[in-house]
Amino acid sequence: MKELERIEKGLNNSKTLLYKIDQQGLACSFVNGGLVVDSFVIEDGVLADALTSKGLNGVVEGSNFEQLRSNYSWFSVHVKTKRVCRELLQKLPVDSLMV
Repeated sequence: MKELERIEKGLNNSKTLLYKIDQQGLACSFVNGGLVVDSFVIEDGVLADALTSKGLNGVVEGSNFEQLRSNYSWFSVHVKTKRVCRELLQKLPVDSLMV
C-alpha cells in the first residue's frame, strides 16, 4: 500500500512519470520541470501492470498523466481489487477451480 501512497504523492507533485522495467520490478521516476521529484521501484506485479498500461514507451505525460491524476482513486481501487482477487484465487483449492 505504501507504493500506492507514493504514486499519489508523485502525481500531485509532478507533471511526468517515467518508468522502466528492471530486475527488481518497475523503476518509476516522477519529474517536474526537468528535475526528478521522487524515484522508487514497484515490486508488486499488479500495480506495475496497471501503471504500464497508462503510458507509452515508458512515459506517462500530458493528457494521460492528467487523467491518471484526476482518476487516481478509481485506479487505486482497481489495483486493490485485482490484488484481492489474485490472493483469493491462490487460496482456493484446485478442485474448486475445475467446474
